Amino acid sequence: MSKSNPILLPVDTPEYQVTPLVKRPKSLAGLKVGLLDNGKEFSDVVLDALARELVQKYGVGEIVFWRKGFPAKGAPFIEEMAASCDVAVSGVGHCGSSSPWSVIDAVRLEQAGTPAVALISASFCPLSKVVARSNGLGTLPIIRLSHPIGDPDPAKISGKGTDAASEVVRLLTGDADAAAKEFMSKQFPLPEHAVARL
Repeated sequence: MSKSNPILLPVDTPEYQVTPLVKRPKSLAGLKVGLLDNGKEFSDVVLDALARELVQKYGVGEIVFWRKGFPAKGAPFIEEMAASCDVAVSGVGHCGSSSPWSVIDAVRLEQAGTPAVALISASFCPLSKVVARSNGLGTLPIIRLSHPIGDPDPAKISGKGTDAASEVVRLLTGDADAAAKEFMSKQFPLPEHAVARL
């Protein structure tokens, strides 16, 4: 008597429902922006530059820094931060532990009712996308920064924050449904060192 065993072929991706993002304001002018510094080296430099750009170019009313001190853990103050800020930015993820936790912090901010984005270096965006999806918010806007974040020239590090400002503003304002659809289907390229060379 012959027995049959099912063969599972992992060639497809599961279906995920598009999770709504929190409604975004039309503008950041006059609003309070929370910047969650994960404690990873150079994150403060990037976020300081972002803060300056948001105030000078986009009229943000107030910037409040929240620092968790250690990148490989969740922020213990998410509820308090969400209640006190109009919108939030989490980052900067640029390693295998700081990136997932920066994303989880941003997901939790969204779940607490505050529009949020995560700043992640290019090499860790694919991982961050998986983490956002597995934490119930595959639509989370992830802003891709060039990798590595560190550089011998401090101006190049701060430039990453300055350059990210327009994308931060775009994704924290306007149509939440459009942003959700964009990031539900967004595919980040794998880092070059992770792609097999033939």
